[in-house]
Amino acid sequence: MPIDTNELDMKLEEILKKIGLDDINLESTIEDIPDWDSFTHIQLIDAIEEKFKIEIEFNDAIIMTSIPIIKKKIMNYL
Repeated sequence: MPIDTNELDMKLEEILKKIGLDDINLESTIEDIPDWDSFTHIQLIDAIEEKFKIEIEFNDAIIMTSIPIIKKKIMNYL
């Protein structure tokens, strides 16, 4: 099911807040956010899978280290 970018942004912002990454903008990278550690990354991937009803492959999860990459990968799965 296609999703428009505004809806994707809103859902992603909701996920980020849910896992405690409030100070992220839609251009942030893992290097920009000290709270975005390996455990938080796992929570993020899990929350994305749950929210969008997708299963992210391990190799994709590893490279999803910025919001633009995350958005692109989500769109590829949808």
